[in-house]
Amino acid sequence: MKDKVSEVSTKLVQVIQTRDAERVRYLSKMMEKQKDPMNTVKLFWLITQHLQRLDTDLLNWFESIYFEDCTPEVKEMWLQFIDLCGITLAEQYSPIQKA
Repeated sequence: MKDKVSEVSTKLVQVIQTRDAERVRYLSKMMEKQKDPMNTVKLFWLITQHLQRLDTDLLNWFESIYFEDCTPEVKEMWLQFIDLCGITLAEQYSPIQKA
């Protein structure tokens, strides 16, 4: 599953790079509907890792779309959770393929 998640995250980053807000909203909602919630965590973490290397403005744009229906508290808790999971995910996905 690791390879599939990496592949999907790379494709999602390509969509995010288009800055097509409607497509990103749609794909964000699809991410959250995963049967395995940890897949959402993995996807989000991988996407943010790619975007941090590529373009932090694009990362901020993506997060503004992803969290547009969330309170600042929910956004902060989610990002903290992702950071905690990132410790383990970094081991699983190291080295992350360069975008």
